[in-house]
Amino acid sequence: MTTVDTEAERERLIGMMNLYLEALEARDPSRIPTGSFVRFTENTRQIPLGAGLWRTMSGRHPGGHWFADAERGQVEYWGAVDEMGMDTILGVRLRVEGRVVTEIETVAIRGRGSFFNPPAVIEAYPAFHEPLDPSERTPRERLVEIANLYFDAIELSDGSRVPVKDDCRRLVNGVLDSLMDPEELDTLEAHRALGVSEQMTAGHYAYIEALRARRFPIVDEARGLVICHLLFDHPGDLKRADGERPWKSPDSTLAFEVFKVRGGVLEEVWAIGTGLPYGIDSGWPA
Repeated sequence: MTTVDTEAERERLIGMMNLYLEALEARDPSRIPTGSFVRFTENTRQIPLGAGLWRTMSGRHPGGHWFADAERGQVEYWGAVDEMGMDTILGVRLRVEGRVVTEIETVAIRGRGSFFNPPAVIEAYPAFHEPLDPSERTPRERLVEIANLYFDAIELSDGSRVPVKDDCRRLVNGVLDSLMDPEELDTLEAHRALGVSEQMTAGHYAYIEALRARRFPIVDEARGLVICHLLFDHPGDLKRADGERPWKSPDSTLAFEVFKVRGGVLEEVWAIGTGLPYGIDSGWPA
């Protein structure tokens, strides 16, 4: 497939996602071209298409981010919607085979609190999506490897395992979680002023027992983007470096994460996710 064909297919996939979003906003799943075999999940659970958010969403906020893998026929959207008068962060993945949608995977983040900023999730950030110069691109297999190394580094408290820029930003549900101004942080949040690699090596993620069920549905070599869907296991009894237990009861967080890699080095990480029962299955084959 030539570069022109790849870009054309990418635009077609994004068009299919927009069709899905229009159908969701209209609460009318019949608008989506699917066969009887379509599989739909919301927060890991398989439910009938038209259930869940389809019944409670009342509108979609403008903006958001679209990601596509023309080679694998998959497309993903991150945005924010109004649900019964409350904001919800939404992630949607579609698998498109020909002209038919065969898989629909969604995460709906209905949490509130300090790590919940829907306006930041939908904020435009054109540089993130711009194609890289060919000399700065990384092969598909290496993009996946770098994302895996990032998760391995968290599990092993060893930031040296992943090639990452000192000024790499990490955003979680739209909230900055690295390189923050120390004056804005209290003692228990002081680690958020550190860089990504420093946080890992210092053991600030030691409360995470495992990052499992990793899947990489979308890789975009031209833009240096790779998306992983996975589960963070928090058993509740593990501490981070400062002795705090961020999770005081068992939880598994379903996360969609996207990495921006330039010249083989990680320069930006975004994540959206929500807490679910501990040990839950992802709902999809790993």
